[in-house]
Amino acid sequence: MKAAIFDVDGTILDTMPMWATLAQDYLKTKGVIASNEINIRMLSFTVPQAAGYMKEEYSLELSAETIEYEIQKMAEDFYRFSAPLKDGILDAIEFLSSKNIPMIVASSGIKELIEAAFARLGIEKYFNSIFTGDKNSPELFNQCLSFLNATAEEVLVFEDGIHAIKTAKEIGMKTVLIKDIQLNYEDIKKLSDYTLEDEKWKQF
Repeated sequence: MKAAIFDVDGTILDTMPMWATLAQDYLKTKGVIASNEINIRMLSFTVPQAAGYMKEEYSLELSAETIEYEIQKMAEDFYRFSAPLKDGILDAIEFLSSKNIPMIVASSGIKELIEAAFARLGIEKYFNSIFTGDKNSPELFNQCLSFLNATAEEVLVFEDGIHAIKTAKEIGMKTVLIKDIQLNYEDIKKLSDYTLEDEKWKQF
C-alpha cells in the first residue's frame, strides 16, 4: 500500500441517517407530519427538485428557493456542528498515519462542509487533500492517483457506496467496505475486497 483514499459520507462521517430523514425532519419544522415515504422519494431528487416537490405536495407557503435554502441550511449546520465520526474509522486513520501512509479524500459532498467537520473533529491533520466530484466515472479517482503519484494497484479505497466501489475496482484499486445503512450491504460486501472490521486490509 502506497496511499489511501477515503470517502466521507457514511465512511468517515456518520451522516447518512441525517440525509435519510432530512425531508421528513424539514417538513416537521413547518408543522407537517409526513410519512416515511417522503424520505424514500427524496433519494431520487436533487435538493432543488425536492424543494419544488414539497412546495406542491404539502402546499407550503414558501417559495421553492426558500425551501431549498432552508433544507441546505439544515444539512450544513449538521456538518458544521453535529456530524460524528463513524465507529472504528479513527482507528483505521490513526493506523495508516502510524505507517506514514498518505491519505486523501474523494467525496461527492461539498468541500467547505467537509473541511468544517474535519476541523471540528480534529482530523484535518491526517489528510493531504480533499477532492470532490462524481464517483460514477473514473475521472475523480484518476485525479487522486495523479496527486498521490501512485498506480491504482498501490492504493486502498475506503468506501460505503456500491457505485464508487465499482468504479474504484474497474481501474484496479482495492476497496475496504464500511458498513452503514445500506439496504444492499451483503451485495456490496461480495464486490469489495475487504471490510473495515476484518482488518485484513492492514496487510495490503
